[in-house]
Amino acid sequence: MYENAAYPYFEDVNWGLLRLWGARSDRDVLDVGCGFATTSQYIQKLGNRVVGVESSADAVRVARTRIGEVLEGDLQQFTTDRKFDAIIFADVLEHLPWPIGVLQRYTTMLKNGGSVIVSLPNVGLWSVRLGLLLGRFHYDDTGVLDRTHLRFFTRRSAMEMLEAAKLRVVRRAYNPGLARPFVPIAKKILGGKEGDPGAILESKPYQLYLKTAYPIERTVTRLWPGMLAFQMIFEAVRA
Repeated sequence: MYENAAYPYFEDVNWGLLRLWGARSDRDVLDVGCGFATTSQYIQKLGNRVVGVESSADAVRVARTRIGEVLEGDLQQFTTDRKFDAIIFADVLEHLPWPIGVLQRYTTMLKNGGSVIVSLPNVGLWSVRLGLLLGRFHYDDTGVLDRTHLRFFTRRSAMEMLEAAKLRVVRRAYNPGLARPFVPIAKKILGGKEGDPGAILESKPYQLYLKTAYPIERTVTRLWPGMLAFQMIFEAVRA
């Protein structure tokens, strides 16, 4: 029922991924499905060389103003002889029918000692569990049940996917999900003119949230990430 509906996309910085990245610099990075390069622009600012792959022409135009190189094309068909220190899949694999095969193909583009960073929404989030308990499974414009998602992951199934792709997890991080179910409401209020994708990030309420509530959410999420994390971020190397 959504096939002809417009998709209201908004920018979102993956702070958990940036925490996991740390201060690493002088690396060759491939951002697969980079979108507007909202997150990887911060990685480039650390002194890294970032290449993005993106299928949306609108997103490509914005991303090219933020990172060094963006290639327009289908990420499932992308190929190159270049090698990278890190390959990032930030909330991409859940949109693909066969994510394991995609991971396996991209790992051939890693340098020796390189790693893959994968961010996935957590279908075990409290709000999804509560909805299922009440008999509700409804696709939304954003979040874990985003209507463009084809695959759904818990922490366990995410680890199983990485293992099946011959990858071994060496680090992990999480983004909290206590307040995340209320983002659709925030989008309606703070969406800006003509659906400006950066409106929420630039808003004063969001900046206040980052300074006050977000650190508390992070602390609480560590107690039970399987229930309270919105996004799961894994860094893995070839097994």
